[in-house]
Amino acid sequence: MHSQRVGLPAKLVAALVAVFSFVALAPAAQAAPTNIVLFGDSLLANPAFNVAEAMQGPGKVSRNAPTEGRCPRGEKRVAAELQAQTGIQVEDFACTGATVQRPIYGDARLENQVNQALAQRQLTPGTRNVMFQIGINDTFKAPNLYNVQLDEYVKEVRRQVARVRAAAPNAKVTMVGYPEIVDRAGNSCWVHWNGVEQPPLAIAPLNNAIVAAHNWQRAAANAVGANWLNLEAATRGHGSCAPRDQRWISGVIDNNSKPFNITTHLTHEGNRGVAAVIARNL
Repeated sequence: MHSQRVGLPAKLVAALVAVFSFVALAPAAQAAPTNIVLFGDSLLANPAFNVAEAMQGPGKVSRNAPTEGRCPRGEKRVAAELQAQTGIQVEDFACTGATVQRPIYGDARLENQVNQALAQRQLTPGTRNVMFQIGINDTFKAPNLYNVQLDEYVKEVRRQVARVRAAAPNAKVTMVGYPEIVDRAGNSCWVHWNGVEQPPLAIAPLNNAIVAAHNWQRAAANAVGANWLNLEAATRGHGSCAPRDQRWISGVIDNNSKPFNITTHLTHEGNRGVAAVIARNL
């Protein structure tokens, strides 16, 4: 007996060749790039201020980073340190003076930051973390009865988080508190000049503003099912009254602290320290 080969019809062979050729040549689907997105105020933005350079001397204040169509941001800031520590792209939309609600003056509010992030396509299914550190400016730029401030803050955060989640459905959303500024006793220290250190002083409006901002952040996090990072607790011992080697918050009149970009904000070392806390909580 002779074996017989059973051949496929020519049209079927041609169709199969065409299909497999297409599969071989089609580019693999590309996953959305992974990134972390930050929204916030000057504590994150940390742009260079001339008064800080005048007090400290040349070379202490960092240059500003390229604007990329965003608010001024210092090269030395939390986002840059977080990217260096994690190896993950960090997109930073923070803006000096930013508020959640519409401020009395200016237009630096959270809605605009989210608008920019969406317009620049930085909120995607690949976005792994979105963080908001904002609220302390609302205490005086959106004055009202406390409960009204709280309700308006939570309502607006809910609206912006909904927009973020629509574009970045896989992202972990976190409200980030402020680092230690005042110590456990409620004291702060704002003069560090030529070796003279101001005695600790309790400033009620400042203390109340920090407490209010943290209360609003926690309430907003609960309302939207997000996380709240207690950065104040995680940075204890590094506030404005800490010894120079441990101090991460600069004074108002200050040439004794380690280098910083803005008075009453994070030092360069503070940026690294805060970024390390955030990195552990991604």
